[in-house]
Amino acid sequence: MSDKFFDTPKREFFDVLNTRKTIRKYTNKIPPIEAIKIIADAGRQAPSATNTQNWEFIAIYDDKMKSKMAQCVENKYDELQARVENEIDKAKLNGYKYYSMFFTKAPVVFAIVEQKRVSTMLTILENNGMTKEELNCYDNRSSILSMGAAIENMSLAANALGLATCWMCAPLVAYKEFSELLNIGKGNKVISLLTVGYPDGDNFSRPPKKSLEEVFRII
Repeated sequence: MSDKFFDTPKREFFDVLNTRKTIRKYTNKIPPIEAIKIIADAGRQAPSATNTQNWEFIAIYDDKMKSKMAQCVENKYDELQARVENEIDKAKLNGYKYYSMFFTKAPVVFAIVEQKRVSTMLTILENNGMTKEELNCYDNRSSILSMGAAIENMSLAANALGLATCWMCAPLVAYKEFSELLNIGKGNKVISLLTVGYPDGDNFSRPPKKSLEEVFRII
């Protein structure tokens, strides 16, 4: 892989960790493919349940594809709103729709795909007569945790390279339509979008985090 992209010293890890923030507004500058490959490779390096590595990272540059995806999202939210009678809830759904659409303005959008994985433990329990309801009690969703680890790696790598990201779940109301558009294999599922681009400005605030004392204890 070419190292021409790197023209600044590598940033210290905890600086990258502590300065990562969600950014939804990008310039029109297109990130170089070298950077996008590095980000995808960071996802590849994440831990995964039983080392299955059941993921695929699809980098979407094509504006026409983004528009098609956005139309699917809009259609799906319109369907959902038609099923809601309460006006307050309708307004909330409309807000979700609004914040689901900005990915079309990002220079690059990663579709994070969870490939079908069979849990060994759940298979054993099912084969020994455990009901679906009982199985749910033992399903720790290790596969989706693997996807989260990959996305976090990708977000940190992007920040280290001077790029910004937003980890999106709201557009996934149209995950079935995404699967068809992106030719995702049967049984696989787009579980998140990750927008990538150069931040448009430098005054983006980072929401306050809870203190360590609020989230940490020793036993």
